[in-house]
Amino acid sequence: MSQSDAASRLSSLTAALHEQIEQHLDAGEVDGVAASDITKLVTSAVKLYAAAVEENTRDVPVIDGTVSTTEAIVMACALMRAHQLNPFDLALWFSHSAPNAKGSSAH
Repeated sequence: MSQSDAASRLSSLTAALHEQIEQHLDAGEVDGVAASDITKLVTSAVKLYAAAVEENTRDVPVIDGTVSTTEAIVMACALMRAHQLNPFDLALWFSHSAPNAKGSSAH
């Protein structure tokens, strides 16, 4: 499978998975999703996003407005707790990982 075929397949799978997740959320069926499945999904998404940002060969879009502030903070706190980080650690990394961190402010 070529690299473009693999990317196309991942894009299709991502769209299908996104739709399935939205349907589960809309139906209130969150309890039926195994914790291990959520962990796998988040782990893969975080790794892919971080790799794309670190690769820095193209602009990686920031998370869009479909994630609420509460949802974003819940995820950020979970990731920080998983690595025994605190708000001070976050402040140190915040400017490092900000889009356009190379010489310009993200504001």
